[in-house]
Amino acid sequence: MKFNAKILLLITLVFVASVGVAVAEDATVAPYTFTIPDGYTVATSTDTTCAMQKDNIHAVSFATEVGDDLEAAKQTFIAQGQTLVDEKEITYNDMTINLQAFSVDQGGTTLYSYNYVMLSEDGNFVVTVVTDDGELNTDLNTANAEDNPAVTIFDTIQVN
Repeated sequence: MKFNAKILLLITLVFVASVGVAVAEDATVAPYTFTIPDGYTVATSTDTTCAMQKDNIHAVSFATEVGDDLEAAKQTFIAQGQTLVDEKEITYNDMTINLQAFSVDQGGTTLYSYNYVMLSEDGNFVVTVVTDDGELNTDLNTANAEDNPAVTIFDTIQVN
């Protein structure tokens, strides 16, 4: 009888532990798979893009089929009325990533768009973080970079 009680207790503990575990959701944009950042949900997804949203002013997108002309991309954003606030190259997890950060005023709110462009032999892609936070930690290598949802994507990205 004590043996059955121990098994029942063990099953109950396993059940309780499994209920409390949050399962991370993955997204696939061929040929890549990555984990959706905490607090974000998929708003739209196609074969080449995945747009994720947290609320009205926090969004992340992942897009493939990105050209390798970074200067042309920058000029396109500037032509759309955005202001370039930062541009630099970052090395993170053995990846070389080009960051282009822009700001734009929309309805009295300044929104910032942080475009992390990765040129890869598996296919170029861009991770764009949109927020009202002009002080977002763009250096993915620092301790408080976990506030930047791009970190989750770059930490979990895999080629299918």
